[in-house]
Amino acid sequence: MRKLFQISVTLFCLSWLLKNIALPLGGYFYLKSDYLTQTSQCANAMDETWFVEQEQSESLNKTAQVHLLACHEYDKTRKMMIALGVTENILSYIELNALEINQHSIEQFVEHHRFPNR
Repeated sequence: MRKLFQISVTLFCLSWLLKNIALPLGGYFYLKSDYLTQTSQCANAMDETWFVEQEQSESLNKTAQVHLLACHEYDKTRKMMIALGVTENILSYIELNALEINQHSIEQFVEHHRFPNR
């Protein structure tokens, strides 16, 4: 009986460690770089979509909607990380880092598309 109790306690402790420490850490380290990139892409897509909506151009609107597909990948990765036990606070921290690291002025994006001369 004592042996059964020890095995039960050991299995409980191991499963608790797996659920509360190993899975969140594994999910964090495995998905962090993808999440960082996808957060930045989704934020850029939402910003660009807002600007396009101000123009009220149907062709630009369709392009903007396609660009918003990046937010779908971001959302899938976010939900996967939450399912693995990564907390909302940690996800928010990664999101803030993504926005700070990948912050670009509009001039940097536009400069590549300008004609040098006509």
